Amino acid sequence: MVLSLFFLGCHKDGVYNPKEKIKRIYTQEQGKTKELKQEWTWEKELLTKVEYFKNNYSNGYNLFSYLDKRLMSIVTSGGAIITFNYYGRQYDFIEESDIDGRIHSKIKFTYDKNKISKTEITLYDYDDMANWKSENDIISIIEPLFPTEFKESMDKIKSNIKNGTFTTRKITSSFTYDGKNLKEMKSEGVDIDGSFCCYTYTYTKYDKNSNPKYHYIFGNDENGYAIGVSSKNNPLEVKHTYRRSWGDDNQNTQTESGTTTYEYVYNGKFPTAVKTAVKNGNGTNYQYTTFYEYE
Repeated sequence: MVLSLFFLGCHKDGVYNPKEKIKRIYTQEQGKTKELKQEWTWEKELLTKVEYFKNNYSNGYNLFSYLDKRLMSIVTSGGAIITFNYYGRQYDFIEESDIDGRIHSKIKFTYDKNKISKTEITLYDYDDMANWKSENDIISIIEPLFPTEFKESMDKIKSNIKNGTFTTRKITSSFTYDGKNLKEMKSEGVDIDGSFCCYTYTYTKYDKNSNPKYHYIFGNDENGYAIGVSSKNNPLEVKHTYRRSWGDDNQNTQTESGTTTYEYVYNGKFPTAVKTAVKNGNGTNYQYTTFYEYE
């Protein structure tokens, strides 16, 4: 009896069925008008489409397919096909390919008990597919999830892809938890120019309310490499550092750090508005507000 109750209470990866279902997401920067960023379509309890917007105009979409309510594939408007492979109740690996079936990226998952402890992303390049990759590969898919201060690195990677100079590389991310919430995550790997980059996020405070993106495959708003990883509650403060080193024996180092704080407005247990304030050590501070509409 105890064993059966354990399995009933254990989450199955690839299943996302929140009590409150997001319908639209808006953002508003200081001094600017509110803009539509995402529109979510549901068929009963299943998320079937997320459409993205830029300047309030459609800017692509993801289509989600399921088997027995479990996520099996995502097809993007740009032609990428992301397939999900499982081992029991857990993710095994995710592959992203083009319409010809050639693999462009692969994410392998490692677990500590029932929590994701590590992911390894391998990015592949094909010389005749450089232009396709610049618009459709995993970098472009996860780019909107990165905080503003780290997007220069993404722009450089995409520029190099367009020039056909991108080569296979790996990005490894590790995760530690406090209960059902992330405590720390770290992503590191070799950049296009051979430099070593490392992103670290430390969660210092949470509230006790519900995260509407808990168990969503792209449910982490701090680190775009945290595929499949999210927290049950909503963070109040996150400290982040970015370190880049290069040269012989990596003797040259560039380091940036900062703190992101969140203030929430709730309707019941789920947020309807989130004010995000980012304070960086280099003085590039900014803030914006995210608004959630539910079905």
